[in-house]
Amino acid sequence: MSRPIIPLLLAFANFAVLVRAEAPAVTAVVDSHFRTAWKRHGITPAPTVDDEGFLRRVTLDLTGRLPTPQAIRDFVVSSSPNKRADVVDALLASPEYAEHWATYWDNLLMGRLTREGFLDRAAFQGWLRERFAANKPWNEIVHALITAEGYNTNNRPIRGGGPDPRDFDARYNPAANWFLRYSRALPDLASATSKLFLGVQIQCAQCHDHKTEKWKQDDFKQFAACFSKTWPTYVERPAMLTTMVGIFRMDVKDRLITPPVEKYEIAFGSYKDYVEVQPKLLDGPEVRTWGSRRKVVADWVTAEDNPWFAKAIVNRIWGRLLGRGFVDPLDDFRSGNPPTLPEALDALAADFREHHNDLRHLLRAICATEAYQRDCVNLQLPAGKHAYWAAYPVKALEVEELFDAVAQATDAKTGIDRMSKNNYELIRNSFIQELVVQMGTDDMAEVAEPEETIPRSLMMLNGALVCGTTRHTTGFGLSTVLKDADDAAAIEELYLRTLSRHPTHEEAKYWQSFVAKPRQVVKTAGSAAELPLGAAAQGLSPEMAKAGADADFTELLKHARTAADFGMLRGKMENNADAGLYAKAFREYVATVPFQYVAAMGGGSTPREQAFEDLFWALLNSSEFLSNH
Repeated sequence: MSRPIIPLLLAFANFAVLVRAEAPAVTAVVDSHFRTAWKRHGITPAPTVDDEGFLRRVTLDLTGRLPTPQAIRDFVVSSSPNKRADVVDALLASPEYAEHWATYWDNLLMGRLTREGFLDRAAFQGWLRERFAANKPWNEIVHALITAEGYNTNNRPIRGGGPDPRDFDARYNPAANWFLRYSRALPDLASATSKLFLGVQIQCAQCHDHKTEKWKQDDFKQFAACFSKTWPTYVERPAMLTTMVGIFRMDVKDRLITPPVEKYEIAFGSYKDYVEVQPKLLDGPEVRTWGSRRKVVADWVTAEDNPWFAKAIVNRIWGRLLGRGFVDPLDDFRSGNPPTLPEALDALAADFREHHNDLRHLLRAICATEAYQRDCVNLQLPAGKHAYWAAYPVKALEVEELFDAVAQATDAKTGIDRMSKNNYELIRNSFIQELVVQMGTDDMAEVAEPEETIPRSLMMLNGALVCGTTRHTTGFGLSTVLKDADDAAAIEELYLRTLSRHPTHEEAKYWQSFVAKPRQVVKTAGSAAELPLGAAAQGLSPEMAKAGADADFTELLKHARTAADFGMLRGKMENNADAGLYAKAFREYVATVPFQYVAAMGGGSTPREQAFEDLFWALLNSSEFLSNH
């Protein structure tokens, strides 16, 4: 993770003025279409959101972070007429912008839970991050993804693996991991390419023709055949694979022939129905080239005259920022599902093409629209009536945003990094994966509706993450807040840390009364759990210490209780199955034990400290904190 959001965003104002063009002309065009729609449908739009609400909204949308208390104070008192445009530019220029959108696209392209032994997820996300940081045009990013060849990772296996090929450095290409993610499911690659980059769903045509749908089974097969002459091979010798632990090094390459399906059915079985099919683009010509078929696909997908490409990304970004796309669902462009307010979609898409697929320009234009800057209120419209974005929606935080918001508000990163010897990132990623598993949702799904799930609610209400990090413990946020502040100042600071606004007069009065009430200090029982890291300083559990050298790995794994246990078992893995079981068990352990430790240690020792712990917990569990609005 990169550093927290810059405390004084407005310090970037002078720089932002230098790099910011005038408000995109398309914004005024889009606004005029919305005003016409509101008038035509008899909708009175919500008022403009206040400065505190806008700053929280745009900071979450563009960076996945909360604004800091100091940034909020500075933004509110600023009298600059361009301060909203300036803060958008400062956010777009920040490292957090690239980190946030790399995570978003990594989730869509690869899924949160996909952890195959041949995928270098860290390298892939780093590749995305570099491109968003450099503001590479969207068509270039997509073209590079579709056509990627080369070696998937530059990590050496922990054991074995052999020497690097002579061309390893020249052909190392993290983008090849996206093809590898689908290399055993070729039809899914065709579906994902169409769905993610064109907003066109063709997956139903894989199995059958539908009377009312345009795409037939033959269309699907011919498009999938465009990928059938690309296949990966292991860099390591096959005999070494059973002794390796780490990421398998693979080479993705376009070939002159189709893969040997009959000989290697397990690896290339998904190619079977497509290797003899004549490749053809959707609504396009047959692909008759001896060169890379994927390059033909990429050229066509990203072509300026492709009817879907620009609209698909505009619709996705609009839906991401405003809760619902012009076309809904986001990836379902078809004649039977026409867009709402197509004039606005067309204007934004045309402007996106004119500005050479510039994602920052698109985000800047959307954030400047009247629709984006409306307040989040209930318009009291009749059931089923479209609001035409006359008010800003309530959007649930994605799991990454939720975790980061809690960590930011409570200073958990600093405290946990200190206790875990700088392994916060490992703990964060493990926690997020476990939460996705517990929620039972699609790990590639986008969250839009503010619906609570039982696991998510229980995690916030009773889980060690919130219950531990909101305690008055040295190194965590509440201890810092209460150190030199009176009750009123501390209440204000906690509101700014969590809800990104000052408390109302009534709220401040209520909480000042609450923390001043006499109460008995309550200490909850609990013993400090062992941290999952720093194994050298911790001993083996009794079960592990008395295990024989020939003990079954799977049985040993069931009894792993300490970091030292996992350290010992890491050296006992013999094959891919062991590695998979180990990864799952270690992830579960890392996702829970650190926060159990935090929850068990420290805590308030005075009535005032414990009252503020309750206040902090209540703010983090409020619907206002749990959503972007």
